[in-house]
Amino acid sequence: MPNMLSERLPTKTWVREIDARVKLVAVILYIFTATTLRDQHLLLTADMFMLGLLMVAGISPTYLAKKVMLILPFGGVMVSIIPFVIPGEPLLTMQLGNFTLIASRQGWEAAVLPCFRMATAFLGMVFLSASITLKDLLHALNHMKVPRIFIVLMDFTIRYIAVTLDKLDRMQTARAARGFTQGRNLWHLHTIKTLGTTVAILFLRSYERAERIYLAMLARGYTGKFHCCGHCHRVKKIDFGFGVGVISASWTIKFFDMGGYQWIMQLK
Repeated sequence: MPNMLSERLPTKTWVREIDARVKLVAVILYIFTATTLRDQHLLLTADMFMLGLLMVAGISPTYLAKKVMLILPFGGVMVSIIPFVIPGEPLLTMQLGNFTLIASRQGWEAAVLPCFRMATAFLGMVFLSASITLKDLLHALNHMKVPRIFIVLMDFTIRYIAVTLDKLDRMQTARAARGFTQGRNLWHLHTIKTLGTTVAILFLRSYERAERIYLAMLARGYTGKFHCCGHCHRVKKIDFGFGVGVISASWTIKFFDMGGYQWIMQLK
């Protein structure tokens, strides 16, 4: 499960102690700034900076590789299609039956930008999810005056995903204990019946479990408010320095992307 859900972080470093509000604002501004870059080399520099930030935060390559596998089927397919839809100088030809696919050099060059931009956003989200627990995130959003209904919906959605996955795992274990045999493929009638039954039972059990959880929360005095001990109100010097450093790095890269080098040469 994601670390924000289980609230167990990969490692505990000084980056973990940075105020969640500072990390949210700094990294999101960095992502927005970096994804507007037009120079491939500067985009790569932005990716390397964010990758270095992950290393400083103690994120292991194994953990990062697991996260990459989640986005690769979606982002990889999208980026790999671009070279075949943009006309230009032929670079690669593939024969698929009666169809001929031609990848152009201009298409490959055009695919680099969205690939690097996707990598920047992905690395930023991995950094946030690996360094901020769900509790810290909700408190940060609450102090940033985000509408409470949005925070409550996020809290319940993430937590009930865990409840649903746990219930599904128990159903699969019980099914295997009873000698369940799978269908031959996804389109097999036995598989379709099993999927339909599983979804229906999972919905009913999850609904009943959700009601019990909500009633238990009300019995314990839940009012929809987030209580904080007060430590998250103070932004320390190290928090301020981290935020300024990340935002300054993004603005510096953006400055050179807008032609800052020529401006500097003209001043000389």
